[in-house]
Amino acid sequence: MDPNSNYSHYEFYTEVLNTFLVLCSTQLQHSKLTEDNYFLGILISKFGNRAETVVARLLENLIEQRTPPPQSSSVMYTAYNYFFSSRSSSHPDADSMPVADRSLLLLLLLGSQSISKETENSKWIKSYRYAIANLNDHHVLSSDVDGCDRKMHLISFKDLFEIFIKSLHVEERMLLFYFILVENESFRVYVLSRTDQETIYLPILKLIYESVEGKTNYSQVYILMTVLLILSQDDVNNEAIQKIVVHNITWFTERPLLKSISLGGLMTLVLIRTLQLNLSQQKDIYLHTNCLAILANMSNTMSDMHAYVAQRIVSLFELLARRFTKLLEKQPSDDISIYQDLLALILEIINSTLTHRLKHNSQLVYALLQKREIFAPFQLHPRLSDLVQNLEHVINFFHARVSEANLKAPSSNEVLRLIEQASRTWSNSKLPLPDLKFQYEEEQDSYEFFIPYIWALVHRRTFIYWSEEKSHVLDNYRLMNEDNEQQPSQ
Repeated sequence: MDPNSNYSHYEFYTEVLNTFLVLCSTQLQHSKLTEDNYFLGILISKFGNRAETVVARLLENLIEQRTPPPQSSSVMYTAYNYFFSSRSSSHPDADSMPVADRSLLLLLLLGSQSISKETENSKWIKSYRYAIANLNDHHVLSSDVDGCDRKMHLISFKDLFEIFIKSLHVEERMLLFYFILVENESFRVYVLSRTDQETIYLPILKLIYESVEGKTNYSQVYILMTVLLILSQDDVNNEAIQKIVVHNITWFTERPLLKSISLGGLMTLVLIRTLQLNLSQQKDIYLHTNCLAILANMSNTMSDMHAYVAQRIVSLFELLARRFTKLLEKQPSDDISIYQDLLALILEIINSTLTHRLKHNSQLVYALLQKREIFAPFQLHPRLSDLVQNLEHVINFFHARVSEANLKAPSSNEVLRLIEQASRTWSNSKLPLPDLKFQYEEEQDSYEFFIPYIWALVHRRTFIYWSEEKSHVLDNYRLMNEDNEQQPSQ
């Protein structure tokens, strides 16, 4: 049935989707996410063998973004609207595309169910993830379609991507972007092969920056950070974002006069800011690790680093070193090993950039020369000494070249010119380090995060009443966000 043919079809289609969501909502009332859900089980098992068709149809509903057709002026519809006017007039802005919105929520629920234990429904639950993975772009070559041993469901990657870049702040769409990026290699290649990466990166960076600054919605931050980690696994993409220059980023208030910077540089600044605020407020190890993992993946492609970016990287090490030293003076705690790990990672990141791109990063060398004394306390540290010695080798080489020039009160431009000249004779043979690479793998128990999050999004909608007292699944979501909000500052 085409829901867009007339208003009655659209209404009926909307109510079918509402019914599916209501039947699935038995899951809301369970205290354990692994408990069987009768109606959800039926929906998954009975339609599991048609998962690809179901997923493709729900995605098409989202991509079409259709608003309801004009209402009929018949006597029956006039009477219906008279008695049930709230159905069509309440919250018109919040529910302007009900078929697209319900289809998306249902798709997220079907694609996020637990497969932590083998049950008779396990293969059908997996089938919805497989269906997402098997979707192809309608621009796929006809020869690929002809040679396929099963029916291919084709959607428009271009249209779907444009929905994401325009409305990534809508959390349901952000979650769908994550799921398709993780599961569907063809879509991931499509995203990474685009030449306008700023269209997806800038909304992500803005949302992370504003959420962390405002201490709000950490569930959204987790997903967006994971998206950045997935994108950072591709070196060609990392190269590309170093060459894209963005201008007048008004939302980046940390340095208002920053008129232009590379997209990669802006990303580095946002990640460092996120890490620093997280260390002082939430102290969430997941965010620590993700921030540095993304920087590590980018480190061997960082080029033409902005002076402010170089300063912030070195200042981050200085901040971590200062806090680590203070912790050593107190009673032993788990924080000592955490800060030691963070120090090791940031040193590896700096070393990686110097190993692969020193000749293209004079500003980073200059920043190291300015702060060379901060590395001295770690020269004999059992874990950090090799990394520090590598940096000392770089610092001593360039410090000697600057000293040989015998300039009196040299300006920063003069020092940078000397660094650029000296880099031509630099050999990094004494910096033998393995490449830093972090890969994202979804945890087996990820449903414990996703299911409460998705039901919280369904719950926020105004089209169905849900009893908060009986919605036990939402307790997990509230607890997760309340824990972040109540973390004491250092």
